[in-house]
Amino acid sequence: MPAADIATRTRAVTRRIVRRLDVVATLLVCLPIAWHAARAASSDWVPIGDDAYFTIRSMDVLTEHHPWLGAWSSGSVGVDRMVNNLGPMQLDLLAPFTKLAPVGGTAIGVAVVNIAAIVTTAWLLARIGGRRATIVAMVPIGLLTWTMGSEMLITPRQHQFLVLPYLCFLVAAWAASAGDRWAMVPAVVTASLLTQTHLSYPILVASVGIVAVAGQIVAFVRSDDRGRWAEPWTTSVVVAVVLWSQTAYDQFFVWGNVTDVLNSPGTGEQPSLGTAATIVGSTLFDPGSYVRRGYADFDPEQLHSTAGAVAAVVLAVVLAAAAVLAWFRRRPAAAAGLAVGAAAVGAAIVDASQMPITVFGLTPFTYRWLWPTGTFLLVGAVIAISRLEPVDRALDDRRAQGGVLGVVALLAVANVPVSLQVPDPVRYATDQAGVAALMAQLDELDLEGPVVIDQSNMYFGHSYGYPTAVVLQDNGVEWRLLEDVQERRFGAGRVADGSETTTLVLWAGDEAVARRDDPGTVVYVDVDPPVAVELVERAP
Repeated sequence: MPAADIATRTRAVTRRIVRRLDVVATLLVCLPIAWHAARAASSDWVPIGDDAYFTIRSMDVLTEHHPWLGAWSSGSVGVDRMVNNLGPMQLDLLAPFTKLAPVGGTAIGVAVVNIAAIVTTAWLLARIGGRRATIVAMVPIGLLTWTMGSEMLITPRQHQFLVLPYLCFLVAAWAASAGDRWAMVPAVVTASLLTQTHLSYPILVASVGIVAVAGQIVAFVRSDDRGRWAEPWTTSVVVAVVLWSQTAYDQFFVWGNVTDVLNSPGTGEQPSLGTAATIVGSTLFDPGSYVRRGYADFDPEQLHSTAGAVAAVVLAVVLAAAAVLAWFRRRPAAAAGLAVGAAAVGAAIVDASQMPITVFGLTPFTYRWLWPTGTFLLVGAVIAISRLEPVDRALDDRRAQGGVLGVVALLAVANVPVSLQVPDPVRYATDQAGVAALMAQLDELDLEGPVVIDQSNMYFGHSYGYPTAVVLQDNGVEWRLLEDVQERRFGAGRVADGSETTTLVLWAGDEAVARRDDPGTVVYVDVDPPVAVELVERAP
């Protein structure tokens, strides 16, 4: 092809892209996520602690250790039996990436899910309110991704992994309740991912889902051509059956986890509805929640504002009343968005009251769904503002649209540098360096399985056990753990039975230093605290 023709076609494509500012805005929000995934995959970044658990279990998909359920729930401590999260959908999504490259694949897999959530959200917003709605909505969505920071956008621990999918679900529910037939498909997919991956989501999803289903029924009844609804509804049902088939298989042939969950209300202490409303209101109405360190430093134990509780309840009531008013004024899209917002806020209060009070108090991570809830409300607000006559008229000028795009671009640029939005960034960075060194040294060992990983001498909450298993599994070495509870985490085949002849014993602190020069020490990591791995072999 002549160079002149190539240049002409390039200019034509560029003009088409520029005309689709909604696509450009969506790409700008997605690019930093893709960048951080690529950076992680090409550097010494590693998944640490519980993040590595999801690396392992996604590598187990379609093997003899195939996971039929989600992760074991730490909430089991407060109930009378062991329970897991309801399904393995998260692990299935990560598997194609971690099977190719366990470490880098973890970051890439999470990034792909997050990007898919943003793109689907943009598509749904365009169906609800047109391209202009997508452009302005990318400002609060871009703000959310910036607030989370790079590390929270590429790590698979459920709490951060589900932030953008929950936002996508809320927007899908909005579109579905407004009568969009095909919105039920992404609503079912995201609802399944949320409820399978963490037990803090079923109340939220069910409450908002009722609004979506009600809106679909009303739209169906009012439709002049009801036959058009058969295909999207059938597709949604088929998708739901497929996505929940593994949970059903476990229920009837493995653990019976659904029964365990339903029969385990627990006897542990929970916050009151007043405390729950305080947590919800104080977070949603605090501007600091929507900027950096607001996400990382969130501590529900420090929220005691009565005004916050009142604000949360008033917000839910006002949104519900506004939804009714919009409905009677024949504004179905606005009514649907307001109804979803009311359901989300009301469900947030109820859900917050169901979080267990652990020995450490209320766990901040279990409230991460507050951020997509707040962002959804902001998305609705900016779209509503953009519809006001003077604003709408101003946005007819492409220069004004370019200004909005400029804000999105600034947020994207600000999101490019590495940012550790975690409670203790120094500790996190130290653990990253330590785990990377441990994995590199373990990778050089020539071991034959099965190998027992003994973590009994390590401190609580250490980050090294699961990454050790990642290296062994990547090298084709069968490994096992000592604790019986690991059966619900990894399956019976991953619990030591006493026949193993090789053990890797992990040590930390002074015990690690004392073993630094021992012949049996095969790994030594000079961080704070130091970590050593001792190889112990016995005759069969």
